[in-house]
Amino acid sequence: MSEKLQKRARKARVDTMERHVLVCVDDDCGGSGVAKALRKAIAAHGLRSTVSIAKVDCLDICTKGTIAVVYPEGTWYAGLKPSRVERLVTEHLRDGRVVTDLVFHRNSLASVCWPPESPTQG
Repeated sequence: MSEKLQKRARKARVDTMERHVLVCVDDDCGGSGVAKALRKAIAAHGLRSTVSIAKVDCLDICTKGTIAVVYPEGTWYAGLKPSRVERLVTEHLRDGRVVTDLVFHRNSLASVCWPPESPTQG
């Protein structure tokens, strides 16, 4: 792996990341405010080294409100608003308890895509 890629991976905290949150920011969903609130709450709770937020154009499940999915658990949340972000961060991302009243689907990533001994397999 190139030094430039290793440096970017360290900056992105891939070596300490435990959860990755994908947030739909398509104009129809209004997710930009949710993504901003998530980043702020994650920082406030000291979770920046273990939780990563990625803004995505669309998760192909359009509904009223913002959709987000938390991996590796595969927990899909709907109807997110900036006012609901604090619960998601404290209950799920910090304390490990799913916010069941906001969940509409769960699909855990149970299988490993690449064995740890060969991460450059392709």
